[in-house]
Amino acid sequence: MLRRSVTFYLVWMSCAAQAADALPQLKVDPSLVPQSRRPAATVKGTTPPKPGSTTAATPGAPAQPATVETVPVPAPGEVVATPVAPAQAAPAAASAGRPVVPPAAVPAAAPVSGAPERAVTAVPAAPADGAAAPGLRNLPALKVDRALLRQPSSIARRAAPGVQSPGVQSPDDIPVRGNVSTARNMPPLKVDRALMGAPPIARRVKPAPAEGIAAAGAVPGAAPVAEAGMPGAATLPSIVPEDDASQMMYGTMTLSEFVARNPDSRVTLLSAESVSGTTDEVMRAEGNAELRRPGTTLTADRINYEPPTEELQADGNVRLVRGEDRIAGPSLRYRLDRSEGVFEKPQYSLRRNLQTGENLRTTTGTGQADRMEFLGENRVRMTNATYSTCGPDNPDWYAKAETLDLNFESDNGEGRNGTIYFKDVPVLYSPWLDFSLNNRRKSGFLSPTFGTTNRTGIDFLLPYYWNIAPNMDATIAPRLLGTRGLMMSNEFRYLNHNYSGIARLDYLFSDRILDRDRHALSLQHTHQITDRLSGRLNYSEVSDRNYYTDLGTRLAITSISYLPQDASLTYAGDWWNATARVTEYQSLANLAPLYSQMPAVTLNAFRADLPFGSVFQMKSSYTDFRISDTTRDEGRRIVVYPQLSLPMQTSYLSVTPKIGVHYSNYDVTRGTNNAGLDTSLSRAIPIFSLDAGTVFERDSDLFGQGYVQTLEPRLYYVLSSYKNQSDFPVFDTAQADFNFAQIFSENVFVGQDRIADSNQVTAATTSRFIDPQNGRERARVALGQRFYLSDQLVTLPGGTPRTERIASTLAAVSGELLKDTYLDAAVQYNTDLSQTERYSVSARYNPRPAHVFNAAYRFRRSNNPAINDVRDIDFSVQWPLTNRWYAVARHNYSIADRRLVEGLGGLEYNGGCWVGRIVFQRIALGARLAGQTTTELRTRTALFFQLELNDFSQIGSNPLDALKRSIPGYGQINQSTADPIFGGDY
Repeated sequence: MLRRSVTFYLVWMSCAAQAADALPQLKVDPSLVPQSRRPAATVKGTTPPKPGSTTAATPGAPAQPATVETVPVPAPGEVVATPVAPAQAAPAAASAGRPVVPPAAVPAAAPVSGAPERAVTAVPAAPADGAAAPGLRNLPALKVDRALLRQPSSIARRAAPGVQSPGVQSPDDIPVRGNVSTARNMPPLKVDRALMGAPPIARRVKPAPAEGIAAAGAVPGAAPVAEAGMPGAATLPSIVPEDDASQMMYGTMTLSEFVARNPDSRVTLLSAESVSGTTDEVMRAEGNAELRRPGTTLTADRINYEPPTEELQADGNVRLVRGEDRIAGPSLRYRLDRSEGVFEKPQYSLRRNLQTGENLRTTTGTGQADRMEFLGENRVRMTNATYSTCGPDNPDWYAKAETLDLNFESDNGEGRNGTIYFKDVPVLYSPWLDFSLNNRRKSGFLSPTFGTTNRTGIDFLLPYYWNIAPNMDATIAPRLLGTRGLMMSNEFRYLNHNYSGIARLDYLFSDRILDRDRHALSLQHTHQITDRLSGRLNYSEVSDRNYYTDLGTRLAITSISYLPQDASLTYAGDWWNATARVTEYQSLANLAPLYSQMPAVTLNAFRADLPFGSVFQMKSSYTDFRISDTTRDEGRRIVVYPQLSLPMQTSYLSVTPKIGVHYSNYDVTRGTNNAGLDTSLSRAIPIFSLDAGTVFERDSDLFGQGYVQTLEPRLYYVLSSYKNQSDFPVFDTAQADFNFAQIFSENVFVGQDRIADSNQVTAATTSRFIDPQNGRERARVALGQRFYLSDQLVTLPGGTPRTERIASTLAAVSGELLKDTYLDAAVQYNTDLSQTERYSVSARYNPRPAHVFNAAYRFRRSNNPAINDVRDIDFSVQWPLTNRWYAVARHNYSIADRRLVEGLGGLEYNGGCWVGRIVFQRIALGARLAGQTTTELRTRTALFFQLELNDFSQIGSNPLDALKRSIPGYGQINQSTADPIFGGDY
């Protein structure tokens, strides 16, 4: 019997899902065992003796390999596993070829005394079949110093070599295994408390759960643990488990790595300068206490944690981190499993992703409250709370509400008795606040807008947004116009997998100035009925011609001349398509009415798989033109234009000849102005064209930088016969504009009512400068000229036949000629009259966003004596005055009309988390005729004032649409997510 105690240094101790680890099995030096206590060795190849018998070593037998028998030593507070009975161990030993000695009972280790504030739960020993006791692990075998062993009083003598000693071996004898003996019946180990470090946390041993359900606190991947005495218990594992939870608890894996590999785990870690208690009742952590769970980190001066109920109380410098949210305060009561609790006087920071169109970005909201209630994992309620996207210290603006509910599952926020403060001054009050936490759609009142114009006076709009369904919404907005009265603006949008649309109605009740109701209606719908059949509706109307002039807010709206009203059906075949359409137009601003097409049917075909690579193309239509003016013609027109081309292309040259016949037939109802003309007309005009071009390349330099320069000459010839068309009506035809796109067309007219007699050649060349690094076109120069080989006799009514042989020369240059400087210039020069018909020059300097300067000059000679020439200068700028102040301006002045076409000026201020804008705009309405005085022209002025709270709301009228349209290259000085109401159209 060993009588001297041994003090061991414990390398590490587990404090997670198990109690203290099992101490290692002992390895005993055989020299420490007295000779009388050593059992006889066995001879290699001989049969081992039976239990209870003695054996003697055979003389001359070779030495046997050293074998080791280990004895489990229990951890503090545990009961060692019961040894295997001799009857059960004998067969295994016999099969291994070694002697078997019945082991003696090992007494249970006594609990460690003196550990401070540490509760240890005893784990029952393993059953007799060798199952491992709960919480035990095998550590490396211990070596015992021979000086610690005392010589026993009675030692059995060894038998002489070759002689077997009679009798039964004493149970106190220690069998000899080679040159290593096994120590047994050692007294309980005493462990120096100073060597233990922080005490481990004991966990209660719970019954094993049903199959497929993991017990609370169990280590993922560990072998199942059996109770003492239960049959079928497993043996002790041979090594420490290599599962993720064990690696995390032993420090070989961080919590972040563990969470990434086990996202559904609910492992809880508790650490502090001092930790006491047990998991059966309550754990107390004091001094830099920290509780961690995947997705949640809590730090405080003190934390009391009750594992059975998952409740905790944190006091002193409490800081809670959930995902990217940060909350700090003096006290917190919280329940981990339900994510419920109360935070007293918290200061919070919430980070959320905002979806703006196709862009996704992050915004941070900060604030404080008297009380914050956690109502689940994704819901928070605050009392006397503030919210701002500014920094937490002295925010420039904040919203304050008596109660504020934030639902992160639906990403919605609701507040009661809310007030928005700017520079600590209340600027807006609302009895309730409804807003989205991620800029998604949500029903509720939107921020009001207000402004003023000289046509309406005060303009105040209070919109209500109704999120009807995920694919359907509506906006209802009362609009108060100071000099006009009350208007209701309504917008309805819908979207489906095969159709979408938008409907809008603005209705002004009893205009105070005109003393009548006024309205504007707009319907837009597109529908993919089948894979080949689609439909479209575009209908707009207003109550009177001056509606947009009086009530519009944008130049694009006030300058509308005609409103389309059309519906169409289109069928797409494999190589053909057909469209049926009905179209009407409402004319505005006292303009002449346009023809209605009731109906218009088109049939087009295109095939490029014909023999010899030829291409067939056909354009045909049937149109019924109608008009309310009895002095003008009405009628039906049929057009069929088949064409056949043969594209031929090599590596250096492309040539495409084409031939076609343009056939037209008219059935005309003459108006009073053309009563004597024929009512049935037809024509067939053959048309031939030849298009040829090539491309040359070379390396070149431009402003000291290397480029690939191309030279692309092109020739285009057109020949068509003459047909007198003076009696043919003009329904939808006009003279085409002369530009680089038109000079390569067959007809100088737009429409089907006039087919020009052409015998002309167009020659043009284009040179491009391409960056060889990225293929970007940095600059382009183009020059074009049309040569007429014969006179052109076909004209529009009142026109003059063309007799000159050379048309105007076109020249253009564009590109980034200098760094951040862009130039675009074009000129049309009439070589026959030696005069410039028109030209324009524009330049832009844009070194970085929100830094832009534009300058342009436009000239166009008028061929109508009743209309003045166009001579406009246009300057626009957005430029910072300081780090935060920006100036915006535009000056578009007509030199010929001696009036301001559009003027705009304003200031922007970037406050970091807010932007202020004040903009003044004046727009000229209508065009000035020759001889008209400026006093007869009308203008519209508007004042925009806007306070934009980043990622929250807009207060005031929105000038962004006017700024973007008036200043090319305008850049927002903040990344706004608040969209203007109705897009600012009206």
